[in-house]
Amino acid sequence: MTTIKEKTVASPHTLQARGLELGYGERRIISGLDADIPAGRITVVVGPNACGKSTLLRSMARLLTPTDGAVLLDGRDIQQTSTKDVAAVLGVLPQTPVAPDSITVADLVGRGRYPHQGWFRRWTPGDDEAVAAALHATDVLDLADRPLDQLSGGQRQRVWIAMALAQETDVLLLDEPTTYLDISHQLDVLDLLTDLNRERGVTLVVVLHDLNLACRYADHLIAMKDGRIVAEGAPRDVVTESLVDEVFGLRSTVIPDPASGTPLIVPMGRHHIR
Repeated sequence: MTTIKEKTVASPHTLQARGLELGYGERRIISGLDADIPAGRITVVVGPNACGKSTLLRSMARLLTPTDGAVLLDGRDIQQTSTKDVAAVLGVLPQTPVAPDSITVADLVGRGRYPHQGWFRRWTPGDDEAVAAALHATDVLDLADRPLDQLSGGQRQRVWIAMALAQETDVLLLDEPTTYLDISHQLDVLDLLTDLNRERGVTLVVVLHDLNLACRYADHLIAMKDGRIVAEGAPRDVVTESLVDEVFGLRSTVIPDPASGTPLIVPMGRHHIR
């Protein structure tokens, strides 16, 4: 993959949760949660399965309505803000995106430009440029004319990321964007997101399962368990053996990552303890 071309750094937008209550039906997932997403930084949310990571991200993306509390985008309740206004600032890649049958890669990525289309605004060369750059950056340009349903899981995941990039928003939320990808493409995607952050100043919120990759790429880490935030801050400041045990129920040794100097978690299974 290649880097996103440099452009004017995005203006900072604020994204906050205040007294957030979230659930599905009678099942409460998150209760009384407060969070502040640092503008212009990479925030990674980690935690065990069913801890509320994706539920929190869905609420921040305006895909799930809180039963109480609010998500605030630039100080305004995101549920009270028009869809078009939200989409112009905030892009999202959900965990299980859905596309129409037989849609081509280029058409799907082009849908990322819809928030920029007004009542009288037609497709422009700038839209073509944004779509081409997103296809190129995610290494799917050669798939542009292929139907999405004919691609592998990893290829489809990269196409969805390309659509999110084509939207060119100042805030981007991604729920497990490395799903279905081999380790090489996982690193490519996270490097690409880092480029996007550094070159455009885009605020990123990413849910990841891999704690070591989270530590390597996050500026700000949020560790969740049972619908609450257990710890947050720079990985170097918050990731310890006791935190890993508390959040994941895992005995480990934490050492410096030889590649990045960030915390590296070495799991201690019952059969591999000296």
